Amino acid sequence: MKVLIVEDDPAIRRLHQRQLTRWGYGVDLAINGREAVERVRKSGEKGEMNYDLCLMDVNMPVMNGIDAIQVIRKNTTYLPIVAHSVNPDNKIPCLESGADEFLLKPRPAAELKRTLEECSVKQMMLYLDGESLSVRRVGPADREELTELRMLDKKGITKFTAVDISFRFLAHKNVQDKLLDDFGEDNFRFTEILDRTCQEHNVIQVHASQIWLKKISLTPEQFQKRVREEDALLKKYKKI
Repeated sequence: MKVLIVEDDPAIRRLHQRQLTRWGYGVDLAINGREAVERVRKSGEKGEMNYDLCLMDVNMPVMNGIDAIQVIRKNTTYLPIVAHSVNPDNKIPCLESGADEFLLKPRPAAELKRTLEECSVKQMMLYLDGESLSVRRVGPADREELTELRMLDKKGITKFTAVDISFRFLAHKNVQDKLLDDFGEDNFRFTEILDRTCQEHNVIQVHASQIWLKKISLTPEQFQKRVREEDALLKKYKKI
């Protein structure tokens, strides 16, 4: 995960850099809105945003955060933005300009960490390419999808999409880490994932050697038994 920190106060900028690095994020820095706009523009030049999130201060010289958010929203690929300010009156203008969240300064580190985790949530894309099957975490395409992914994440679920075959399902969010582990093993050939879509009772079979996915129906009783088994298995992938 890579975050763009936009902050003109050097002390706060260093604090956020230390905090986010400690939490496992990669960090880039910008000291005003204009510099942030330029970094985001360059990041998305090839059509794929290299940042997972932007933490945007509001009151800055050269270009303030609200103006920067508006420019980013008009001219670049979607990027989740968390705005923050000492002035609560900035909340509505920030959200109206396109920010996904607003935080007041100062705030507990735990609140900032939780907000960054919520706004950097991703779905999983399964790519079938000739003789290979690959998995990638992909950020939301727009604000509406971020809202959907955040809602699912609070339920412990993430969205999976198999590209080019219109195959989509919901699964326990820790499955994405298990799949990434599985695909890192040379001997990985087969796995099963429970479809957590409401009213569905299916298990998804992923065959890497034969490159196909298959949905198999279960009875409600079988499904609940498998849910308990999968939940227990996936506990080791829970992030601390």
